Amino acid sequence: MKKLHAAVLAGCLLGMSSLAFAEVANLTNSADGANRDAGIAAVKKKLQDACTERKGTPDAASFEVVFEKTSENPNVPKPYYVDGKMKCDLP
Repeated sequence: MKKLHAAVLAGCLLGMSSLAFAEVANLTNSADGANRDAGIAAVKKKLQDACTERKGTPDAASFEVVFEKTSENPNVPKPYYVDGKMKCDLP
């Protein structure tokens, strides 16, 4: 009977361990925008879409702007460039 209990316990632990093996990925991407807010919103949307494509859950609180630059050329339609990163919880 002890072997049966041990086998059932081991089976339960193995069944629950898939949650412990969940992976966290750091996704990075870039986007352009007409202003700072538009650029940040565009890169955040790209990162969330990339995470959900991988069947993951985006962690919006982990979003971070890595690099940003404004073009000095007035003829550029989207002069604001943003690089961002976000954590994605993958199954």
